[in-house]
Amino acid sequence: MPPKAIVTAEKILQAAFEIVRMQGLESLTARSIAQKLNCSTQPVYRIYANMDEVKDHVYEMAVELMQQQVFSYQDEQNSPALNMAIGFLHFAKQEHYLFQFVYLSGYKSFDLHEELFVGETLSMKPMLHSKRFQTIDESKQRNIFIKISIYLIGTGTMINSGTLKMEFHEAVQMVRDMYEAIMTYEGRASS
Repeated sequence: MPPKAIVTAEKILQAAFEIVRMQGLESLTARSIAQKLNCSTQPVYRIYANMDEVKDHVYEMAVELMQQQVFSYQDEQNSPALNMAIGFLHFAKQEHYLFQFVYLSGYKSFDLHEELFVGETLSMKPMLHSKRFQTIDESKQRNIFIKISIYLIGTGTMINSGTLKMEFHEAVQMVRDMYEAIMTYEGRASS
């Protein structure tokens, strides 16, 4: 008789992540994890108190992958902020279910007056390289970040769902134009 496979927390999370990535959050259950690992649900509940704990970890993994993909896009002709925006749109297009989990599922919500938005501190770093951005006070910098994030998420949602029928470079140009408009508005408003 072959030895039983050992089911670890890492294996459970990797299986859960793959399920969400390939099938969506609604497909994530203890049973679907067990099927993927070819075991019973008992190890899942032995290691994790409940499925919400598993989902919390999968959410963190999805955000981490999103940030890796957002920051991996590089084009020397673009500013670091525009590269980040283009990387985000690629994530929305390529990672259908993970994008939905992070931004559209309602699994996590944010009170912008009390907490940081998904990856806010890390995502603002490329913007801080802009000399124009540095001349704007910190509260206006955060307003710019939030406005651009909301615009990007909206554009990403339309790309993700297939409701935006345009070439990818056109979506990039829209984001570039919105960034310029917001920077001009906030810069003028701070004078």
